[in-house]
Amino acid sequence: MTSEHTQGIVKYYTRRHTQRRDAFDDRPYANYGYWTRPGLSMADAAEAMAGLVAGAAGLCPQDEVLEVGCGYGACAVRYASAFGAKSIVGIDITPTRVEYGNDYVKQCGLADAITLRLGDATKLDFADASFDKLLAVECAFHFDTRRDFLREAGRVLRPGGTLVLTDLIPKFGADLSRYVEVENRLAADIEMYNPKNAYDAEVYAGYLRESGFAEVRIDSILPWTLARFIPACREYAQRPTTVDGDKVLAHADKLQAVVDAGEDYVLVVARKAESARGSA
Repeated sequence: MTSEHTQGIVKYYTRRHTQRRDAFDDRPYANYGYWTRPGLSMADAAEAMAGLVAGAAGLCPQDEVLEVGCGYGACAVRYASAFGAKSIVGIDITPTRVEYGNDYVKQCGLADAITLRLGDATKLDFADASFDKLLAVECAFHFDTRRDFLREAGRVLRPGGTLVLTDLIPKFGADLSRYVEVENRLAADIEMYNPKNAYDAEVYAGYLRESGFAEVRIDSILPWTLARFIPACREYAQRPTTVDGDKVLAHADKLQAVVDAGEDYVLVVARKAESARGSA
């Protein structure tokens, strides 16, 4: 049974589909980007994020990959075209995104390598040890719950397989109630951040280890992500050609409030233990 929280996320992203503008040019990305140098466009930074994740995973041509929260398939296209992954299955809970994403994959000539389908990250419909790599960009904080997803990730990855996520979590010492409250102002009528997922990197690492991951790294990359996206968002809002620039500015202000409340943006890399027991 789909939870009320998950239904709200589907509603939000379905609605947002009709509100997409030209911020990402003709590439259907939907992430905050990895701002590696001055002068990047939002689309370039979002593509750099896909490159960061693929590089952290050590993506290579023999890999069978699962991407969770695949959105419109833009990252999957990057993983296949630039890194040559053998096969990529992407899952998302929003039908509109999956439908649009499969069209985009076909337009890119990658339908033989990439399949996008509906799926729940906390109840993965795949056999044990099905994938070499599992990737997810900016979505695990939505899940009901992230901890359930991590258990599933440990199950479907092969021994020695790699999990790479980018995620939004509170910093050490943040007021968790305040943090969730401010996070959930991003959408007036929908709880975007699942309060069950509001914990810091130390707790996060513990959940990874209990899910069978023997090597765990969680690094803050806030200065190269949200800290750069927010001013870029404001710059975009102020262009004469931007539609609803005032709404874009208001959203940038809300994002800054979340950062001020203790938001961290992290890169999570974890390797599944080679043996059943593994090691911490």
